[in-house]
Amino acid sequence: MWTSSATRLAALEAEWQQPSPRFRNFPLVARYHQQQQAGPAWHRLDDQTWHDLNGEELFALLDGTVSRVGQQCLYNRLRTPLAEAGALQEFDEAAALFTAQPAARGGALLALSRLQSMEAYYLTDLLAGIALPALPLAAAAPVLVLLLLATLVGGFWLPVLWFFTAGQVLAHTVLHYFFRSRVVAGTRPMLQLGNLYRAGRELAPLGLSLPALRELAGPLTRLGAIVSKVAFLQFEGQLQSDIAALPWLILQYVKILLLLDFIVYHRCRRDVQAHAGAIRAVFEAVGYADCAVAVAGFRARQAHCVPEFTTAGLRLTDAYNPLVAGCVPNTLTVDSRSSVLLTGSNMSGKTTFMRTIGLNTLLAQTITTCPASTYAAPFRRVVSSVNLADSLPEGKSYYFAEAEAVLGFVRAAEAKPGEYLFVLDELFKGTNTVERIAATKAVLAYLQSRSLVVASTHDGELGALLAPAFTEYHFSETVSETDWYFDYSLKLGPLTTRNGIRLLARAGYPSAIVDDALALSRTLDAAADARETAVFLP
Repeated sequence: MWTSSATRLAALEAEWQQPSPRFRNFPLVARYHQQQQAGPAWHRLDDQTWHDLNGEELFALLDGTVSRVGQQCLYNRLRTPLAEAGALQEFDEAAALFTAQPAARGGALLALSRLQSMEAYYLTDLLAGIALPALPLAAAAPVLVLLLLATLVGGFWLPVLWFFTAGQVLAHTVLHYFFRSRVVAGTRPMLQLGNLYRAGRELAPLGLSLPALRELAGPLTRLGAIVSKVAFLQFEGQLQSDIAALPWLILQYVKILLLLDFIVYHRCRRDVQAHAGAIRAVFEAVGYADCAVAVAGFRARQAHCVPEFTTAGLRLTDAYNPLVAGCVPNTLTVDSRSSVLLTGSNMSGKTTFMRTIGLNTLLAQTITTCPASTYAAPFRRVVSSVNLADSLPEGKSYYFAEAEAVLGFVRAAEAKPGEYLFVLDELFKGTNTVERIAATKAVLAYLQSRSLVVASTHDGELGALLAPAFTEYHFSETVSETDWYFDYSLKLGPLTTRNGIRLLARAGYPSAIVDDALALSRTLDAAADARETAVFLP
């Protein structure tokens, strides 16, 4: 037994150090998060922002959890940022504990491994205490069983009663099979209560100073009372999975005659509803510990810092996007009166850097672990528009869909000024140049007066229109006669070079096309300069 545990622990430890790729069923992983939607929260990441920040890839990178419960809690944590420095500090200390204490980590890994069955995803159905369906006649089942036994025994004195016994056996058989599917669906999550209970019992004595485990004794006691009743359901499952077909068949006949499915399910359902709070407490404590274990593993694999929460501004040093292999780190400092306007060609690094800022802000307020050397900023709700798609099923154009989304940002900034970080990539792409510049300038200026904004654009005119409220930065590329490359380094100031047409030449376009494009570009530049001169002449 010792060798088996040691071998299992070695495998779990290896997986913790370097998680292997695995399939993730996100509809099941997200069940707990979806259930939490009706509860209070400082902020929940909307689907668009989650998609913009490559949320599923981020989750996969962080997912060194052992249990299904831990997976669900980690997913919910990543989509529910906090604005509580104390709670975030406690989580930071929990992750640090599992990094520094291999013995405690090993005990936690073994305890959490009890909840690796896919069925453990359905424990979330028990947390509200109202999800399990009631069975008709369940409350009357004991009376029906007593009547059956009475007619069976009474038949020895009055044989005619055995006709009633036969009728009752038939009725019990019909009830058993008619409601069988409902019983199976209802008991599915209950069958995992024993594993949840044992995981909690094994975590509690490890002496871990985790806030979620400090007051677990009471909930574990209440959960233990339910587990003893569920043991019958688990026993049946074990018989069915073993070769012992005859005992399992005998059990089926006993269950039909005594309506055991009805009686046990009814009592378990009642207890689950009465002790839903205890089930939730153990579920969330186990999930909290697993999240801390996973984050400890992520910290061991990735360069990171612990965030500092300030009252204004944003300071990022050597920040990188952990989802981009070999991502070039960049540094950015923004004071409380300014926002950021990024320019640069496609593929130069603008969008990656915007995601870097959004990810650092999100991870600071969820797992207190930033992919940077320094992170200092206030608590902010992250909202983005990077990959906004057409709302074609609703018959809306891209422009109208985007206009509706941006209006939502405006309303949010008005409702909670100073609390948002807006990450916006090239607003209003669906309209003409003049109206795009005008609308983008008006929206960005309005949002900046109420929140921190990081925006990108290909329209160089916006820099002058938005100064000094926005500080311009750019990414650039180098183009030669034989090659081109990007350094992905953030640079202060507007982009002063344009290489789009030169890249056409480098890509092999016919010289007639390149020359025509260059000539028209010079003509348009001259016309623009003339318009600007006319505006500023007295």
